[in-house]
Amino acid sequence: MAQQEAREEKVVMWGTHGTSKSRAEAILEQGFIAKPGRIGNGAYFWTAVNDSQDCIQLAQKLAKTWATTAQTRGQYSKESDLAVVQVGVAFHASDVLPLDDPSMTFRLWSLLKTKLSELLRLENEDGWRNVTTTTLQNHENEIHGFIEMFVLELEKRLGKRFKVIFKSQKCPKFSDPIMSFIGNHSCFAIRDTSVISSMDITH
Repeated sequence: MAQQEAREEKVVMWGTHGTSKSRAEAILEQGFIAKPGRIGNGAYFWTAVNDSQDCIQLAQKLAKTWATTAQTRGQYSKESDLAVVQVGVAFHASDVLPLDDPSMTFRLWSLLKTKLSELLRLENEDGWRNVTTTTLQNHENEIHGFIEMFVLELEKRLGKRFKVIFKSQKCPKFSDPIMSFIGNHSCFAIRDTSVISSMDITH
């Protein structure tokens, strides 16, 4: 594996993470803490594939809008100042788990359907007729656990550890009018912070 990585050219890109100002400052001082989510355990970022002004601005806009939405929900208590943590990352292609790959997407969907059928005691397809988004949101922690289990089992089977996981996510509302025509935007979760080459805060 080490020899393979030595032959691979590293992929370089950037990411943005919206949060409160105090949390951003804590991240800059102490580093990111991996948290569970829709891409498994990790630190989550909106993707900027290059450092052009348009690309960075879009990723920053997505991060800021996400943070504003979180603030509206009371996630940052009464803190009013928001910030964006911007990172530069470099990794080998072999370090990546591409959950946007159609086969991976279907495998993950199949696992979640099986696990949720057991959790919700759904005996057949008819049982899913009464399952709503709200129903599943009430089991968000369990779903995040199933996703992490999927990743860990895949790592065990392949005998490797993924440093970065890519999976497109729904854009926050009002982030960019064009995105409603394009669909989800690329996100990635960092599971190994050694891939971070730079980190800054923007307001």
